[in-house]
Amino acid sequence: MSVFLTAFRWIARSLGLLVFGGFVLLVIAELAHPHSSQPSTLLEWTGIVLLTSTCTGLLLAWRWELPGAVISLASLGAFTLLMRMGRYGVIVALAIPGILYIADWLLHRRRMLASGS
Repeated sequence: MSVFLTAFRWIARSLGLLVFGGFVLLVIAELAHPHSSQPSTLLEWTGIVLLTSTCTGLLLAWRWELPGAVISLASLGAFTLLMRMGRYGVIVALAIPGILYIADWLLHRRRMLASGS
């Protein structure tokens, strides 16, 4: 069971790094070669902040699984509602690491409770 839990945690971490890395690459590419004008409305800036906090939550989840995952998923949920994005496949892909972090946290908590620690 321990190997399974370790593998599960590293899958969540790897996918979180993949999401964060993709976000960083998009930001760098946009800064290097802008495809549009700078964000001009509060809605656009809010979307940027929410996506940034989504990715930051995934990094925080390396140390604090539950709080980091909750920050990531709550930010992503707010982004989805606020921006009314129609591509839910992208949203689901961004949510998978946070969901896995919560599942990993629950599995570890369950194991600790079962062992009496």
